[in-house]
Amino acid sequence: MKPFWKGIASICIDFSAWTTTHGVPHIGLAKSTVLRVIWSIIFCACVFMFVYQFITIITKFLSYPVNVDTSLSYGSRVFPTVTICNLNAYKVNAVGSNTALANLVTAYQSTNANANYGFTSNPFYDKVIRTVKWMNLFFNDIVSQDETYGTTYTYDDLFISCSYNTNTCNGSDFVSYYDPFYGKCYTFNSEGTQTSSRAGPLYGLSLLLRTNQAQYLPWTVSAGAVFYAYDKDDLPFMYTFGYQASTGMASSVGLRYVEKTKLSAPYSTCTDKGSSQPIYYETDTYQLEACIQSCIQDEIIATCGCYDPTFGVADDANSTCCYTSDLVTTNTNVDCILTIVNADGITGYNVFDECDCPQACTASNYEITLSTAYWPANAYTPTECIDSESDYIYWTKGNTNSCTTWYRDNTVYLEIFYEEMSYQVLTESAAYTLLNVISDTGGQVGLWLGMSVVSLIEILTLILVLICYCITRPKDAYLSEFDDNDLMKQLHEERKAQQAKDLQQKQKLDAKDLYDESHDMPLPPAVQHAK
Repeated sequence: MKPFWKGIASICIDFSAWTTTHGVPHIGLAKSTVLRVIWSIIFCACVFMFVYQFITIITKFLSYPVNVDTSLSYGSRVFPTVTICNLNAYKVNAVGSNTALANLVTAYQSTNANANYGFTSNPFYDKVIRTVKWMNLFFNDIVSQDETYGTTYTYDDLFISCSYNTNTCNGSDFVSYYDPFYGKCYTFNSEGTQTSSRAGPLYGLSLLLRTNQAQYLPWTVSAGAVFYAYDKDDLPFMYTFGYQASTGMASSVGLRYVEKTKLSAPYSTCTDKGSSQPIYYETDTYQLEACIQSCIQDEIIATCGCYDPTFGVADDANSTCCYTSDLVTTNTNVDCILTIVNADGITGYNVFDECDCPQACTASNYEITLSTAYWPANAYTPTECIDSESDYIYWTKGNTNSCTTWYRDNTVYLEIFYEEMSYQVLTESAAYTLLNVISDTGGQVGLWLGMSVVSLIEILTLILVLICYCITRPKDAYLSEFDDNDLMKQLHEERKAQQAKDLQQKQKLDAKDLYDESHDMPLPPAVQHAK
């Protein structure tokens, strides 16, 4: 072995004599090669187990797991914004004002196939979906003509009575807007000014709604109203999130507010600042559904060459509406749109793959508990049926039974209220932090190698010594003290010689009297006898 490497070996052997890392001293100071090999195998096995456990720790840390902390708070809360629509979008007796819609009604009611609208012998539900999409495409024209022809439902058409927190409410408490699926809808507490401090139906919103099935379009499959409770800063998206309340039933809706806060990157991909996807809806906060529907609109424009008024569209959009006066062209556009919006996400368009729409980090919603009862009860007579001055065309004047029957078929009683004033706050927190990594790593390295922070300092010291040695010591230098199996062997021989000398000296002491003249140990002075 060259002198340079003998020096390296000597430093390492010296390190094994004073390190606190378990196993290393047994390797460096072993007198037998067999023992050195055995301890080396044991040490390597322990190192392997530590490395395996350390990789597991790092993998867990990089998965960024989270805990969900739940807390309950109690107190007064802002009453949610509530939107209500008739399940029927437009009055069938007013569709004659819109030629396109009137022709669609005629084509739908016909039992014959109609290639212009794509009506074939497909199952009934497919025909309904296709007809609704045609109706959606007429949306812009219907809205522009509604003030003149009254195709949608006015407040007085839809609402019979309204009360909130024991007080009567009226049309001034509602804001209307147009929905592509449900026509004109009405929003209560749009500014979030109403608050509630008590739970129960008496302190919520109570509505008696008139649906009037005689005015329903032939493709409206359910009778009743659709409603949704949400935060004032959100958009309702009634067709996606709305709940239905049936005619002839009293629907009692208990609300419970839930607030959710997610951790942002790297724990999730959520955002509160939006994404690369442009949003075509007027909203102050990022909303996942608004992003998804904007993305679908982009796909429709890119694929079909026109926009669908069902979804939001950019104000400066250069594309035209998918509805044109040419039925063949419009029918082709309907086919294209349905291919996108009805895709199963496996073989067709997939919003999760195509859209950059992460979840919102901060979101709130109202969980509902819905219960129903028969309405009106057999023993109950609605106020309008008692009022002899009421002369509606819907029932025979003065005939209470006729009025009650009409109420059962055409009205909805809806109560929306807080079922309790406590609300839930769900907050994510990091489940495995850097402190946990350090703690678990320390436990594993202590278990398998017996190491501590002091051991790490020792290893750093060894590295520093080796670096200094390599820098200051020429590789071809001759070191006589490292000959004859290194310094350790020399020290061992010197120790054995000293032990033999000590043993020989002891044997001499045992064999001779202390005062023998040949004894080489110093003696005390001889005793002087007095004369």
